[in-house]
Amino acid sequence: MKYAIVLLLAYFLGSIPWAYLIAKRTKGIDIRQAGSGNVGFTNALRTIGKGPAIFVLVGDIGKGIAAVLIAKSFGGPTLAVLAGLLVVTGHNFSVFLGFRGGKGAAAGFGALLALVPGVSLLAVLVWGIIVAITRYVSLGTIIGALTVPIASLILHLDTAYIVFGVVGSAFVIFKHHSNISRLLNGTENKIGRK
Repeated sequence: MKYAIVLLLAYFLGSIPWAYLIAKRTKGIDIRQAGSGNVGFTNALRTIGKGPAIFVLVGDIGKGIAAVLIAKSFGGPTLAVLAGLLVVTGHNFSVFLGFRGGKGAAAGFGALLALVPGVSLLAVLVWGIIVAITRYVSLGTIIGALTVPIASLILHLDTAYIVFGVVGSAFVIFKHHSNISRLLNGTENKIGRK
């Protein structure tokens, strides 16, 4: 029973729509009706500015970390991984937003940071390099996500962590399908462009 409560809590933590709440509070707008309509950091950066967007990023990463740390205090790697996947699910399909939400990258990074810090830092390094070179946040996110299962396999991590890497990465990449289409046809927005 306690495991079910931990997993339900992870989903509800993931469902907290920081971009929506902060956009409403700071600019009085519904972020779902602004920019790309996505409830995440990149759209927040473009629509409400750097300062508020940083709070969105911290909130989304924080809920991923919190969900995994709570799960770790009650069980082993499997429970922690399930909590990590559920916090991303909550972010992408928020109960507070009619089961719609963001793309899961920041929440997934937070979960990964609490699960396997070394792999998470490698993924963010790859993300940073790709974004610096191309100025495409989405491309950096996709390649950073791909880094996770590859690094997990190379490092021979616990099977539960490899599963998180594969499933979590696939989830994030799938949610970026519209970005992939725009990247392929050359219409994806670069960072710094409104």
